[in-house]
Amino acid sequence: MQRDEIGGFAEDGSPVIGRITSFTPGTMPEAHAHWRGQLAWCPDRPVTVETGGRLHLLSPGMAIWLPPTHRHRIRAEGARKSVSLYTRPAAAPLPKAPTPFPLEALEAELLRTLAGSSRADRQEPAFARLTAVLWDRLARPAPAPTLPLPTDPRLRRIALAHLDGADHSLDHWAAALALSRRSLQRLARRDTGQSWTTWMRDLRLARAIAPLMAGKSVQHAAHAAGYATASGFVAAFQAAHGITPGQLQRRIES
Repeated sequence: MQRDEIGGFAEDGSPVIGRITSFTPGTMPEAHAHWRGQLAWCPDRPVTVETGGRLHLLSPGMAIWLPPTHRHRIRAEGARKSVSLYTRPAAAPLPKAPTPFPLEALEAELLRTLAGSSRADRQEPAFARLTAVLWDRLARPAPAPTLPLPTDPRLRRIALAHLDGADHSLDHWAAALALSRRSLQRLARRDTGQSWTTWMRDLRLARAIAPLMAGKSVQHAAHAAGYATASGFVAAFQAAHGITPGQLQRRIES
């Protein structure tokens, strides 16, 4: 039988195959794709999902649908648990594009139960019925913070490095990419529509989203974003997003 090494399952022809897997920072897969579609959920911490030209920022109360053959990378701070369903093409009535979904208590329990099922369980009529209930419940996509990623591979390298905590200067990146300062600034403007300074600010602020979604303090989020003071962070966050960090947390909780 064909095996999906990253998904950790052997292909057996079932319409839906579930897996519950644990990852450490050193074992999290790089960008990849599956032949099957994947409904992925990290129940214990916020994650970022890089897919296509966007970075989705998901709280533990949200899952994301990744269509078949859609290249993606899921990352988290620290170890994480992955609760996933892998579906054959056309086996799930879900969107053709990557889509986040909120999980209420029922959907979360259904997903956890189905993901932990054995091959024998998948042959039972009850498995198909429970799967159909889950698809019916996932009728309302969730608004989730997203960040556009540059199309130019050099700028994408910069973006991902800064999202991982780097704070390198324009001079550093110009030298690393063998470009002049002005050429790099023009490249960033053309690809992102932003000045270098504004783009760097937004990348730094994006690092604060995961701690805020996890219920961490504003001071903790400010530190993650590289700000020396919470007041400076709050002002920058509100200028960029039109709401304060506290208002974002209340929206996530509601």
